[in-house]
Amino acid sequence: MVAEPMTTQPGRDWLDLSSPPQPPPENPEAPAASRVSVARGGLSAGLLSGGLLAGGLAQLRTGAARTGSAAAGHLQPVLAAAAGPLRRVAPAWQGAAERVGAHPLASRAVGAARRAGALPWGRGLLLAALSGFGLAALFLVWCAATLPPLNGNLPSPRTLTVQAEDGTPIARRGVARGRTLPLQSVSPAMVQAFLAAQDPWFEDGYRLDATGIAAVIGRAFRDTISDGPRSGGPRLTQRLVRRDLIGAVPGQPRSLADRVREAMLVLWLSARESDAQILARGLDLARFGPGLTGIDAAARTLFDKNAASLGPAEAAYLAGLTLSPDMQPDRDVTEIRALGHAVLDGMMMRGKLTAGEAGEAGRALDGLGPVGTTPVTRSGFPDLALAEAGARLGPEPPREAVLRTTLDRDLQAMAETAVERRLDAAGRGGTRSGLLVLGPDGSVHAVVAGGAPLSHTPEARRAAAASLRHLGRDGRPVYDRLVAAPMPTAERRTALLTLLADLARPPEAADDPASRDGLFVGPVGDLLVGTYLSGTAADNGAGDGPEALFQDLAAQVAKVRPAPQVAEAREAARETGSTARGASRPAWQNPGERPTATPTLRGVPRVIDTGRLRLDGQSVRLAGVEGQGGALAREFRQYLRRREVTCQPAGSADLYRCRAGDQDLSEVVLFNGAGRAAPGAPPELQAAEASAKGRKAGLWQ
Repeated sequence: MVAEPMTTQPGRDWLDLSSPPQPPPENPEAPAASRVSVARGGLSAGLLSGGLLAGGLAQLRTGAARTGSAAAGHLQPVLAAAAGPLRRVAPAWQGAAERVGAHPLASRAVGAARRAGALPWGRGLLLAALSGFGLAALFLVWCAATLPPLNGNLPSPRTLTVQAEDGTPIARRGVARGRTLPLQSVSPAMVQAFLAAQDPWFEDGYRLDATGIAAVIGRAFRDTISDGPRSGGPRLTQRLVRRDLIGAVPGQPRSLADRVREAMLVLWLSARESDAQILARGLDLARFGPGLTGIDAAARTLFDKNAASLGPAEAAYLAGLTLSPDMQPDRDVTEIRALGHAVLDGMMMRGKLTAGEAGEAGRALDGLGPVGTTPVTRSGFPDLALAEAGARLGPEPPREAVLRTTLDRDLQAMAETAVERRLDAAGRGGTRSGLLVLGPDGSVHAVVAGGAPLSHTPEARRAAAASLRHLGRDGRPVYDRLVAAPMPTAERRTALLTLLADLARPPEAADDPASRDGLFVGPVGDLLVGTYLSGTAADNGAGDGPEALFQDLAAQVAKVRPAPQVAEAREAARETGSTARGASRPAWQNPGERPTATPTLRGVPRVIDTGRLRLDGQSVRLAGVEGQGGALAREFRQYLRRREVTCQPAGSADLYRCRAGDQDLSEVVLFNGAGRAAPGAPPELQAAEASAKGRKAGLWQ
């Protein structure tokens, strides 16, 4: 076996196996490489004396060399890919490294490291510290190489349009990014409002010394940004970096890399850009609602103005939006106005508005709303419909999408007119009024919010899903539903009451007066209408209140949607080969002959339930009957199939005594057990109900 030559003494280049040389005494001042060489020589001599161990060592070295070569081959592409970012970062850090190496503290640190290496276990501790320092340096270099761009992530623009039943747009949503504007192209009112909302102390003096750097790093590792006076760091810059550049979501955990990147970017911007440049960048990257980025896009989209033309009230509205950018500008109007008033107070605190100017701007703000704000957008119905259509649009957002709903523009106009008339009659002071109309399938045909918009409850999502009629994506149809299944009457009534209570709740930013609230629900043809009124006008007496609002809408609907004429109904009956009197019907029993009354309403009715009919363009309630739905209503509809009905008023506006031929329909319903006698019903109707109970007919089975 041949031993590997090793130099141990001057003038000798081989080892005498019979008398191995003794290692020299340890010299703490000798270089580390010499001590390692001596130790390796001693170890090799011991292994060579074993013979077999030397051969194993040779094989081990050969395998290690092969493994190292294979690992280098695998790592070469990875190192080549990482070399690009590191080359860009290296020049920036080279000068800093040279300055650090020339500092007196650096030489002291080197001396301390040498002394620590001479101690027992000192080398291991020193190597561990150097490894940790190296890993930390690599982590910082990686964070610097992966910093986000300073102009933010540019989203691809897209448009989502919500339409009424006739194709008229009622709301638009989407993603828009405005042009980059210099600070001189933004109105001074908007600049001051933005500073009052984001950082009233931004223009205070700030030094980027050791204390300031420590404050910036400390704030980067906090989850919240203080709203108080500046304590060593620029809050506007930190909000700009955290929210708009890195894209951190409030309330969600942030990674260590994001915190380090935040500190780097804040220090970079504070050192390289002026306050005016940082402020212009903040206005350009600020969010003014979902999908709306930049002051240029916000001014043009919401107020159809240039950013240089914004007044104090409009600036306060937009600055309030930046405090809560998840709000919809044309939906959460009341909450945004409240934030705008807080912005005006901040402008007064900074001395940029006088009390008179702030009062004038506040009055203008109370009546201000973005372009396209309507009772429909404030109800939240378009956003609910888009949320329900999101799954059908697919995971990739479309460039353009069109959503058609069941909203009836004519009925919506009637509802808005009725609500405005009722508010005017009530004097408006502290009064809120709302209205909701549901179709037979539970879809929304008209809506006016009396308080806050509809929230994402199961009932609201179900109504929005029933309201979808057509969905198109990038010019291609995705979903079509012309007819939906009807909803049971009781279920629809429950859903309407739940939705109406949701619409009637006061906004979070509004001071709701302690007053009476009133709800009223009733049918108008095949529609179900619910009204709401709060305040002193909520009392149902003297014609004021929710019932009066309901009657107002019902009267408007009756004028434009008349019932089919009797002649048309008879002609339709002749075309089908049957007459009204000869039509087949279930074996219902007639209680007896009754004289014919003078008609007031006449026509072929449409059955809503066993106590209500749709006749001559209005809803008719059978006197003395509490109607039932379901199978009993279907039997009643079969009984009245194409039969001409005559109705005579019997008290209130919608209460009638109706006859089909010679038969009183109220008595027919009660005699067959298809309804209950209402409180105070006439004796003949109570007797008809008693007969049905005795025979166990209908619902008395």
